[in-house]
Amino acid sequence: MRVKGRYFHGILVLAFAIAVLVSCIPLTPAENPKEVVIQTSRHGHITNATLVFARDGLNGTWTKLTGTGGVYKFTVNDPSGLYSVAVAEPSHTYSATKVFFIHYKLSETNFVPVDVGNATDEDAATLTINLPSDFATNTQLGVFFLIEHRFPSIDDVSGNKVAVAEHLPKGKGDLVIYYPSLWSEEGVQKVAILRNFELYTDKTINLSTSDFKDSERINRFEDIFLDWLVGGKTAAFGVASHDQDHKIPSSLKNDTDLYVFGYFNWKEGFTYSEYRKAYPTTTPFATSSITPAELPETLVATEVMDGTLKATITPYNPGLSGMSDILYLFRVTSYYELSEGGYPNLDTDYYVKISKGYLQALENDVYTFPVISSTEFQPYNIDLDANIIAGDEDVISANMTLKDFFVPKDGLKILKWFYAVF
Repeated sequence: MRVKGRYFHGILVLAFAIAVLVSCIPLTPAENPKEVVIQTSRHGHITNATLVFARDGLNGTWTKLTGTGGVYKFTVNDPSGLYSVAVAEPSHTYSATKVFFIHYKLSETNFVPVDVGNATDEDAATLTINLPSDFATNTQLGVFFLIEHRFPSIDDVSGNKVAVAEHLPKGKGDLVIYYPSLWSEEGVQKVAILRNFELYTDKTINLSTSDFKDSERINRFEDIFLDWLVGGKTAAFGVASHDQDHKIPSSLKNDTDLYVFGYFNWKEGFTYSEYRKAYPTTTPFATSSITPAELPETLVATEVMDGTLKATITPYNPGLSGMSDILYLFRVTSYYELSEGGYPNLDTDYYVKISKGYLQALENDVYTFPVISSTEFQPYNIDLDANIIAGDEDVISANMTLKDFFVPKDGLKILKWFYAVF
C-alpha cells in the first residue's frame, strides 16, 4: 500500500520538517576541483562513522576511506564526474543496522553530508545556563543548537535562575535561546544568540540581561510556516504564538542567517520551501501557485534479478518554473524473522540516495544495489536470502544545485514529496 505524507505525524515535525533537511556547513573545503569532502555525523555531532567506502565512476573499485573528525576526502577521476559513497553503522539500542549508498556527480556537489543518527552519550553534552535574576521560574526556555532543540525548565537553585539543556550534540555553531519557550502563554519575549558557540564537553554559561533582545513579532503569512536557519547551521522554530511569528532580532541578525518559509500540502503529501536572507514585506509566495506535477504511480520498483537486488526509478519533472529534480531517496529493509506479535524484527535499513546526474548515467534508469567485497563490509552487504521490504520513496526538486540543497543559500527553493510504501 502506498501512503502519502507519512512523515506528517506531529507538531514538531510540522514546524521543523523543512529546516532539518539541511546539513551543517562543511568544516573542510575541497582542495581541488576533483576532490569530494564527505562529512559524517551522529545526530548533529560531526564525528567518524564506523565504515566509509568510496568508488570512482559507475563501475570502479570500492576503496575504504579514513576520516579525521568526521571529514573524509576522495578524488574523482571519472571523466563524467560520477562517484559513490557507502557508509555503514552497526545497530544501536533500538535502531537497526544502517547502510547508506550515495551516488552523485561532481558537477552537482563535491560535498557529501551523512548523518547516521545513533547518537551515543559520547556524542552529546549538557549545557547549564545561568539566567538573569528577573527571569521567572515555572516556565521553560527554548534552546536550539545545530539540529537539536530542548525546552528545559527554569529552576531556582540557591537563589539563582538556572536551566539545564541535556544531550545536545557536540559541535560548533550558533546557540539560540528563547525566553520563555514557544509554548508559554505570552509567547517568546526575549532572544539570545551566541555566535560560534563551542560545545564539546559539559559546559556552564552565564547570561546577562544584555544578552537577550526583545522578540520582534510579525503577523503570520497565511498557510505558510516559518523556521530560522541561524548561521547556516542551527535550525530554530519561528513560531512565537498562535497567530504570530517572530523575526530574528535586528540587532542580532547577520548575513549567515536565513529564514525558511514552508508550505505543507497535507492532501497531496509534499512540502515546498523558500530560503530568504531578508524577511519579506509581503507574502514570500502564493500557496495557490504551488501545483507540482503528480508523482508517477511507481516512483521506485525493486526486484531481484540475476542474483542482485535492482531498483527501477522513474524520473520526475515537477512542472514548476525554474525547478527540476535533483535527488531521489528510497529505503529497503531486510529481516529474517517476525516478532511474537507478527511484526518483522528489522535487521538492516539500506538508504539509497541518487542524484539526477547519476540517474541519467544508469542504463534504463535501473539501479543495482552494490556488493562491496571488502571483508570489513561483508556483514553490511544485502542478504538476498532475507526478507526485503521496500520502504520510503522521496524525490527532491530545486531551483539550484544539489550542493545548495545541502548548504542552503538565499533564494533556494525546494519541493519535496513524501511517499511511503508498506
